[in-house]
Amino acid sequence: AASKKLSRCSKCNTVSYCSRECQVTNWKGGDGVVGHKYCCAAYKRVGEDNAIVYSEDKDTAKQDILSRIRFYSMPYAVTKQEIAGPGFLFLQSDASLATMSLPSPKLSNGRVYPKQRSILLHWLTMEEFSKELAMEDFELASVKKELKEAVEDHDSKSEVPVLMRFRCGHVSLGIVPLVPDFNLCKCLGEQYFG
Repeated sequence: AASKKLSRCSKCNTVSYCSRECQVTNWKGGDGVVGHKYCCAAYKRVGEDNAIVYSEDKDTAKQDILSRIRFYSMPYAVTKQEIAGPGFLFLQSDASLATMSLPSPKLSNGRVYPKQRSILLHWLTMEEFSKELAMEDFELASVKKELKEAVEDHDSKSEVPVLMRFRCGHVSLGIVPLVPDFNLCKCLGEQYFG
């Protein structure tokens, strides 16, 4: 039997389809399946190898992750800051940046990611960071100076210092806008965390 030639999505160039009908059906999704429309840009960014090469793509991936968890992570940061004092939001995952940036657990090669994707959130003070993480982890210790500056210089009513670490070895530090705003984060934090 002759094999049928598969066509690829012209935008991401990673997903293959047996027919135009299958492509149209898959575009919007349905029946609990995320449509390709929502994953296409992310698949283009990670490619067939499920890896992110360019720094601008890494920045976009981190923004995508933060935007998906902001209604939990930002109220968490505001609440923990009031309890523990000045510090930073530490996000870590046992998945790679590329895998975590995908809108669904389906990889660009069509396979489902074999484990539950997750992000662990911690609010750490600089003292906790120095005692618990920087002593044993060279990559994290290398950002200690910049992290200290971010914690000291950010506006706690509108910004949050964030340190991210992924299984792929990617470590990132930045100050992100507090979205939703401080008052809403405080209200949500009281509801989420008591």
